[in-house]
Amino acid sequence: METKELVQKGNSLEAKVSVTNYNSPFATRTSPEFVISGVAVLQLKLIAALVNNGHTNVHNNLIFVRFVKRRANDDLTYTMKFSSVELAIANKSFTSDDGTWHLIHENKKQQFTFDVAACMEAVPCASSFASLHDDAELTDFELRGEDGSVHVHRAVLAAASPVLRRMLGGAWRETAEGRVDVPGTSRATLQHLKDYVYLHSLPDVGLEQLLLLAAYYMMPDLEQRCVDRLVRCVGAHNACDVIEFAAKHKLTRLLLAVLECVQSGAVSVTAMRDHLALAN
Repeated sequence: METKELVQKGNSLEAKVSVTNYNSPFATRTSPEFVISGVAVLQLKLIAALVNNGHTNVHNNLIFVRFVKRRANDDLTYTMKFSSVELAIANKSFTSDDGTWHLIHENKKQQFTFDVAACMEAVPCASSFASLHDDAELTDFELRGEDGSVHVHRAVLAAASPVLRRMLGGAWRETAEGRVDVPGTSRATLQHLKDYVYLHSLPDVGLEQLLLLAAYYMMPDLEQRCVDRLVRCVGAHNACDVIEFAAKHKLTRLLLAVLECVQSGAVSVTAMRDHLALAN
């Protein structure tokens, strides 16, 4: 089993896998462990058996996939959509588990090549707060930004963030006043935060500022989803800026995700250097 044309970028992966069966009665081969976004591993396995039906040799091939978290102390759950045109698989979903091998295809070819495409997402924590998103009667707390405020429910905030839970459950001035000032944050970003907490929806713009809030309020699921979205747009033209932003704000998830793009070749260092030369 040989892997080639590997392209990894953020939470996505594409590759070509070639298989050649020789005249051995039984063989097991595994691909390298493909690390996605630094948090999960995708791996392929081939089990090949050669049998003779009395007239000719028959190659029986079974292809398996496993999808597992890298760290045992990672509390998030991840889903992966797996596709392969040659194997006739379209967006087959897998959830990160204990490393079980899942059968995805079988054929009787001696030699074949197939494509692999995978996209991973962090699964948001279960929420039953959608019906409260537009509620104004029961709101009892206010997030105040530089240019406006957003009204929310204390209990919903407490369920979404351990930082907010400690603040709302303690003898803080903000708890007594029923509001908290969020310096350097716009009302739009606070609304994006509320939309995610209640609806698990992400905006198309303003992800950098939302990521800062996610990191500050210790919301790893939101942080990972922001990182995945941002890395999709990373190229030679902005990789240095994103790395600088991540380093400045100590956003480890984002920094490692961009560095993995560079390491895998999805973003070329030479192209980054050329872009900087033109910019200067």
